[in-house]
Amino acid sequence: MATRRELMMRVAALGGVAAAYATARALGVVEGEDAWAGAPALTPGSGQGASVVILGAGVAGLAAAYELGRAGYAVTLLEARSRVGGRNWSIRKDTVLEMSDGSKQVCGFDEGYYFNAGPARIPSHHTATLGYCREFGVPMETLVNYSGSAYIQSDRLNGKKPIQMRQAVHDSRGHFADLLVKSVKGGGLDKIVSKNDADRLMAAAAQWGALSPKGSGPIEPDVRLISGAGIRADLAYNGTTSAGYATPPGAGEQVGIGNAPLPAETVLDPFVLAMSNFHEVIDMQATMQQPVGGMDRIPMAMKGKLAPGVVREGCEVKQISRKTLPSGKAGVEIAYLDKATGQTKLVAADYCLCTVPFSVLSKIPSDFSPDRKAAMKKAVYENAIKIAFQSPRFWERENQIYGGLSLTDRDTFITWYPSSGFHSPEGIIVAGYSFGDQATHFGAQSFADRVAYAKGTVERLHPGRSDLLKSPIAIEWGKVPYNYGIACPLDEQDPAAYKLFSDADGPFYFAGEHLSHVGAWQQGAIVSAHRAATMLDARHRAGSAVTAVRDQ
Repeated sequence: MATRRELMMRVAALGGVAAAYATARALGVVEGEDAWAGAPALTPGSGQGASVVILGAGVAGLAAAYELGRAGYAVTLLEARSRVGGRNWSIRKDTVLEMSDGSKQVCGFDEGYYFNAGPARIPSHHTATLGYCREFGVPMETLVNYSGSAYIQSDRLNGKKPIQMRQAVHDSRGHFADLLVKSVKGGGLDKIVSKNDADRLMAAAAQWGALSPKGSGPIEPDVRLISGAGIRADLAYNGTTSAGYATPPGAGEQVGIGNAPLPAETVLDPFVLAMSNFHEVIDMQATMQQPVGGMDRIPMAMKGKLAPGVVREGCEVKQISRKTLPSGKAGVEIAYLDKATGQTKLVAADYCLCTVPFSVLSKIPSDFSPDRKAAMKKAVYENAIKIAFQSPRFWERENQIYGGLSLTDRDTFITWYPSSGFHSPEGIIVAGYSFGDQATHFGAQSFADRVAYAKGTVERLHPGRSDLLKSPIAIEWGKVPYNYGIACPLDEQDPAAYKLFSDADGPFYFAGEHLSHVGAWQQGAIVSAHRAATMLDARHRAGSAVTAVRDQ
């Protein structure tokens, strides 16, 4: 069965970004603004006398701990790792990666460089995530998600040569507009379009697609036709300087000459169409952001806002039980291994909020309801792989690529250029980021073969430069302990299970990106945590859920 992401890629390839956006809304990937409300304004003091143990210190657990702590709940946050953040992980010099298959890597980057192994960008409409960045004073900078100078490459197209992104965008528009105008003039739309509408359609197509008199050569954007009366029978797509220059404009007699347009069969290929328009999907639109110095600045800032002792790192949960508390009320008891001492310890609380991925939670002995246990075991987590290198910034000096993505149909899929440190001698380039079937194929290779394959991708995009790549580091999320996957679109896989886990199981509540319609974004984890915290608080007060949001 195709995942939501794969389906959207197919729809985008066949029907364009507008069709993909409509599909996204139908699938619940894109919701209205109510899905991105601010942090809940829980009543200060409403949690006095009540305790909550939260499992997992990813951004969902941290957000819940912060909001419940503000309301007066006594919070204990257990995290198996020696760090907070979960899938929000920025890898730096000497970071050790130990995978579940026993493999081990040590990051060899120079001091000061980092690689966001998990989330690496924040859309401008993800207000819950950005709200915490603002509230906690996390310095932000622009994430350049699209560069017209980046490339699309496929071994089956254009003689294997990379196609510059801007040329793919504008040549595809031009050829499409050319076809549209021909169909209108040929009477193909006479039965459904009036003459006036046909004139307007042709004028719009001519302007949008930069059409010009046949044989005129590439035109400047401001020469485009804008009037229906100016439409001529011999209009065609001859290229535009918006697609790039074969000879850049200079001084003296150096007049700018635009690139000759690529053939329609190349730029109207479904893969090229989808890749050249990825940045128009709502979650990919400018302006995106990233924290200065690494994405892990967010969970670090969140942890810093919690009271001392709330977060207990190196505490691996071993048993999750219902427990009658000394007060006589039903509560929970969590047994965990303190890795620092090797001792098994217990913590009791009135409530438990589980943010641990189901791929991990399903393997921990628990007193969850039988239907929830069964649903957890069926949940499927998607794999994702990223491989990064330190390198001289040849992409800036030689190709004028400052941030953005190049895209290929190889198993590495995305080549991602850094959005910070422009004009520095070196930087970190992600030479492969793939998911789904591509990650499965890529993950089957040895580390050495992955490095060679990723270099092969860079060689296709930047001939003669792959040998400059050094200090490789690769993460496969399907083999990362305490995760075993990057995301679980539970709402798509099993709507009944999604609904089941959206309700409390006695004293147990659940949250995480898998319990949101936002998917594999920090936004999904945070809004899910907000919802669970609000439900828990309403139950504890025996009142209605708080719907107001607080300023951030």
